[in-house]
Amino acid sequence: MQPSYDKSPLTLPEQVEHLRQKGLAIGDPRRAIDVLRRVGLYRFKGYLLPYKSSEGYAGGVTFEDIEGLMAFDEALRLHILTAMPLVEVGIRQAIGQPMLERYGVRWYACEELFAASDYFQHTEFLRKALDEFHGMPDLFVGHYREKYHQTEPPPAWMITETMTLGSWSKLFESLPQEERDLIALPLGIKASTLASWLHALTIVRNICAHHSRLYDRTFNTMGLADDRRTKRLLRQNSFDERDEGARRLAPRLYALHRLTRALDPQTRWTAGLKTLLAPVPPGTLARVGFRPGWDGQSEWA
Repeated sequence: MQPSYDKSPLTLPEQVEHLRQKGLAIGDPRRAIDVLRRVGLYRFKGYLLPYKSSEGYAGGVTFEDIEGLMAFDEALRLHILTAMPLVEVGIRQAIGQPMLERYGVRWYACEELFAASDYFQHTEFLRKALDEFHGMPDLFVGHYREKYHQTEPPPAWMITETMTLGSWSKLFESLPQEERDLIALPLGIKASTLASWLHALTIVRNICAHHSRLYDRTFNTMGLADDRRTKRLLRQNSFDERDEGARRLAPRLYALHRLTRALDPQTRWTAGLKTLLAPVPPGTLARVGFRPGWDGQSEWA
């Protein structure tokens, strides 16, 4: 039988002393109290996990080091979020437009178009999509409700504006192979790879939106790229050699690189990523899934 959690809460000074007793060097206890008051001990300790052992924290690690990691992690999250409007809106259009042209204004409501699976049931999807639509305070939603009969679902271009990236990911993966191929072709990405990337990026997007830790996080595996040569080059030159299952952040950043470039060839998102990571030490880069020199590889051009 598992025990109950019965640890007592610590005051802020006690939290600082707790970290000190575990071996963390703290140069300015007052500053440490201010930081812990703002972010919380539990969140702070998440960034200490790579340095933890049975005896405490590795020697030489300072409170200020961890502050720096948290600042880097925040900057990385914010940079990822700058890509999401382009990706989310672009993916809506990339899926929605060809489906509109082929199946009409309510294509998303055609149950026969979609394959049921453990993670996608069309009836549940449609119910949730319509609930989200009617629950939105946007002017266009109110206008539709006031002007048109509600016996049929709204046109797809309205639903498009209220569906989440996660819903689009599931919807895309449940379409017939022919439709997925048609959608993926203009993006220059295989449909199977695009499906994997949309699922992976939904998780990353939600982590960023909820201000959770990206640094040293391990994800589920994902598709790296479309072809064997690109996969081989990425593994050899860009990604940390220990990340054999593409479970670090770096492969997801590559997916963002490819998608942002496909949706807007003039984007500067990857250039901004390279600038952000340029001063990061190799040990920290490895915790994100990169190896030194990744930014000079042709796959990131």
